[in-house]
Amino acid sequence: MKSSIFETTYTKVQALHKAYQAADDAGKTAIRDSYKALMKEIEALGAAACRIWRDYETSRDCGNEYLDINDVVWDKDVESLISCMREHGIEKFTFSSSWSSAVETAWLFQKAGCKLEGIVEINSQHKAIMSDEYEKAHGYLFSIG
Repeated sequence: MKSSIFETTYTKVQALHKAYQAADDAGKTAIRDSYKALMKEIEALGAAACRIWRDYETSRDCGNEYLDINDVVWDKDVESLISCMREHGIEKFTFSSSWSSAVETAWLFQKAGCKLEGIVEINSQHKAIMSDEYEKAHGYLFSIG
């Protein structure tokens, strides 16, 4: 993924997780405070950035190449999500929602200036039974124009 506030934050959060494992009680408190400060930076960017951050972190944790949006996106939120991604350097994302209106949302992404590049396989949020491997899912791959 291209460097963005979301990737920078993700890298910092991962370092905090690692440090937390080795920290004493005082160190853990300082690490929690650092984490809260990072989240305040994201919150200051607005509701769209908060939504993107949650999806971004999950996508990276699952090993996906792109931000994956896999839940309902309300029609009224499409423009702000795309604007936020555009503003913060996200050039591509996947949309793997299986909700009944997912095709309509994909259409709204196109109307907001995104280009549908195809359908790709991604890692879902669910691990296969008795495995550390994520189950595969499918999603629309969009580039942001």
